[in-house]
Amino acid sequence: MAGRNSLLVPRASLMSFRFDPYPKMTEKPKWYWRTLSCVPYLLPLHEAIYMAENSFHLPPLLGEYNELLTQSFMDTIVLVPSWFFMVYFCAVSLFLIRRRELPHFFRFHVLMALLLDNVLQIICTSCNWFPVFFFKGNRFLIHFWTGVALAYIFTVLECMRCALYGAYADVPSVADAAYIHTTPEFFR
Repeated sequence: MAGRNSLLVPRASLMSFRFDPYPKMTEKPKWYWRTLSCVPYLLPLHEAIYMAENSFHLPPLLGEYNELLTQSFMDTIVLVPSWFFMVYFCAVSLFLIRRRELPHFFRFHVLMALLLDNVLQIICTSCNWFPVFFFKGNRFLIHFWTGVALAYIFTVLECMRCALYGAYADVPSVADAAYIHTTPEFFR
């Protein structure tokens, strides 16, 4: 039996492939790049807080900051045309994310914010396809939206913390997509 195993030739497999997703940082990014990396996260954060406002459990938790955090932002969003967010996503992708002059750290966090915003839009759109009886005073849906809102808000806040700290945020699947799309070596 031992002789039989020794005849096997080692083969490469996907299990032996090591994917190191983030470039090695030799130094912490400058303070202004770290601060600027937090700005794109404000859009998904405000949208999540607005979504949390629609949930019945979160306005008491947000307290007096509820109107400050959501009302001024939503008054501005109402004035924006419906096609603005598609143009916004394409313009940011073309003019910020693809520019090699900007640090990879900044481009990564900008794309992370855009992808997190898309995740929220996908969740909201797909949940609108639920049958009507899910929405009429159903306690399950109230708890579901409260859980989604809290998980999303904490995820965005963690990404902002990582950006201020000078690290890459590690949200499963979203961080991999952001890294792949901000690394031009993958597109050659």
